[in-house]
Amino acid sequence: MKLATSFTGTRGVRYPSPDVARGFMLLLIALANVPFWTGVTRTSAPSDAVDTVWLWVRTLFVDGRSYPLFAMLFGFGLATMVNRRIAAGTRSYLESLPGVEAGREPTSQEEAWAREQATVDARRLVRRRGLWMILFGAVHALVFSGDVIGAYGLVAVIFAGWIARKHWKRAAVLCTVSVVVGVVITFVMLSVMVSQGMTSTADMRQGASGSTTTLLSYVSHGLTAWAVNAGTGLVSLMGPAMFLGARLADTDLIAHPERHRRLLAAVGLGGLGIGAVGGIGLAVWATGGPLVVWTIPLGQVAGLAGACGWLALLALYAGGPTPDGRLTGLRKPASAVGRRSMTAYLSQTLLFAAVFLLLPALTGIQLHLGEARTAGIAVVVWLVTVVLCTLLERGGHAGPFETLLRTAVVRSERKRAMAPPPAVRPADARSEAVLSG
Repeated sequence: MKLATSFTGTRGVRYPSPDVARGFMLLLIALANVPFWTGVTRTSAPSDAVDTVWLWVRTLFVDGRSYPLFAMLFGFGLATMVNRRIAAGTRSYLESLPGVEAGREPTSQEEAWAREQATVDARRLVRRRGLWMILFGAVHALVFSGDVIGAYGLVAVIFAGWIARKHWKRAAVLCTVSVVVGVVITFVMLSVMVSQGMTSTADMRQGASGSTTTLLSYVSHGLTAWAVNAGTGLVSLMGPAMFLGARLADTDLIAHPERHRRLLAAVGLGGLGIGAVGGIGLAVWATGGPLVVWTIPLGQVAGLAGACGWLALLALYAGGPTPDGRLTGLRKPASAVGRRSMTAYLSQTLLFAAVFLLLPALTGIQLHLGEARTAGIAVVVWLVTVVLCTLLERGGHAGPFETLLRTAVVRSERKRAMAPPPAVRPADARSEAVLSG
């Protein structure tokens, strides 16, 4: 099987590590999302020892870890796309200059001009992609208000220029501020809810979900919740995670994990450990213990460390690119899912909706599931997407939603006013000719 390449050109190899990580990440996403569906359908959840054990595992290693991991991989993908687009665009602009085909070397001013034009093109590409993602997310929110495609699209639209021009210092300041603001807002909101007597997980879920007794109320509430979540995402861990992933694209930590085994192993085990310790208070509350308000923002921040741990370990497992591009074991189906992450993510929603909404409506059967059994359903849903993506991989087909997004981005491109290349003076041309001769 040939190595997959970026749509920005055939020169850039698509490394296996991010794809494999995305594939396994979608399992974590399914496990994190299934409580939404049991909450919407008010599925009764018997509590036993198995459920309690699973709640501890999910709280310490899945909840609050899967979506920061998603954001990091999204940022990594955006920055990789930008880097390749700028490199390919710079070459294209330089080759279009008069005399270059005849062997004339471009001047330093021409090289700067070409790179600037390519950078503007990359920024516009990220912004167009982000705008379409917002639309995709809005449609998805009609069924699943927890959609993150729109939130990631909004971040891409706002920070396209920072990513294209690598304003990492600005990003670091913004991320610090957003984490502090997010922690303060979370603490204040939780304090208010606790003062109103809403101290259990069921109370919190009910207070957040509101009334969804009819289809219209379900859809309207879903869109409202989605819009609020997309806006508040700017002061959550989503932004820091996205910028961290984008910054990693300028290193070879993820592209070539085989070169950094000790570092990644330390980050993997240490990150998961810190995330687990920071989530103990949340786990106690989730399993029926008392709520200590500060443990929730602490658990959220610790979740970013846990996400870093997952990314490091998944990158180690995936390994670096091989000469023939072949993947073995679970890496192969995981990579097939990772290459079609949007299709897999949206397919999960359709499958969950079929199980928790459509099936009970058609059969009249009321589901009585515990936490562990719903987790089993999540695993089955993920396995169905694995089969779907594997079949698409064998047939040589991209994911349908990836194809739709790519087509929309390409066809919505518009011509822009472009600064002309710097004029080459005869003296400069003669000097270049002498140097090249």
